[in-house]
Amino acid sequence: MAGHYTGSFVGGGAYFRVDMGDVARLIEDLRGILTREQFERLLYRTFNEVGRKSKTLISRAVRQDYVAQDGWIRAQIMRPQLSMGGGVQCRIPLKGTKGVIGPRFPASGGSGRRYGRARISASIVRSGRSRLPAVMRNQGGNPPFMSGGVAFTRRTEARLPIVRVAGLGVPQMPLNRSEDETVRLLLEYTGQRLEHNFMYMFGSGR
Repeated sequence: MAGHYTGSFVGGGAYFRVDMGDVARLIEDLRGILTREQFERLLYRTFNEVGRKSKTLISRAVRQDYVAQDGWIRAQIMRPQLSMGGGVQCRIPLKGTKGVIGPRFPASGGSGRRYGRARISASIVRSGRSRLPAVMRNQGGNPPFMSGGVAFTRRTEARLPIVRVAGLGVPQMPLNRSEDETVRLLLEYTGQRLEHNFMYMFGSGR
């Protein structure tokens, strides 16, 4: 979508581009039989629909690989941004809020007096539980522990302050394990809407 006919997802400054493949060839075929105005109208309508459907498609792909709630995933997918400069472009921003271990990703272990030795495990990916590091080197270098169903760690050797331990954020999910399925669903839906819109807009003489 962005960059003429490629899709772009934004998360933490990283761009995720979709190779349109067969859909790009279909687009090029349509370009040859439509005026520029008709062609841009068709792409704008199609990518607008794909952008609005992206919450459903991305969430569907992500939840096949990650233990994440549909509502939380959808909340991180922002309104699509369409532009016409240099061809129709569609950009779907993804917020970078990470899920806290415990409330967002169910966790166990690490509680009681032995929290420094009892490793915490969390349900993040569907292929198996993930173990937290013995010490959180990027958050003070102390062990994580569970309190009230939430994973915390201490910033210093003192009792306070403590900070919550976060896992993955939504932008990382379609960029990693769920990339292939995310691309497949987006391309499939793009092709469907492109053909439908072409027949609706021009097959009926509109």
